[in-house]
Amino acid sequence: MRGEGLDPTSLHWENFLVAEQDGQIVGIGQIKPYPSGPELGSLVVLAAYRGQGIAAQIIGALSASAPRPLYLMCLDKLESFYARYGFQRITRAEVPPGPIRLKLTLATPFRLVGLRVIVMRRDD
Repeated sequence: MRGEGLDPTSLHWENFLVAEQDGQIVGIGQIKPYPSGPELGSLVVLAAYRGQGIAAQIIGALSASAPRPLYLMCLDKLESFYARYGFQRITRAEVPPGPIRLKLTLATPFRLVGLRVIVMRRDD
């Protein structure tokens, strides 16, 4: 998680989906069940396995059974990637109070180094 620069908080391994290939873990993701709305998070695929549809399978499997609305946080450069899976960028005012809004607030200083974190939501 830390090696990929992902949020190391709220890691509950029982919520994870693991993708394996030839006995090796090649991708992971989880649904974080927050009271204010679930968050798709901790999504990472090993660099050597990217571009093979593994992330798409993980997103599809996790989001299929997740309650709606389903939220996620990502860098703005990943907006078009997640839009393919039905997520739409929302404004700060639309982010529900709770852990997701707090994490978004804590990410604000990253703008100083050119990184912009956004929240996206999937309603269907």
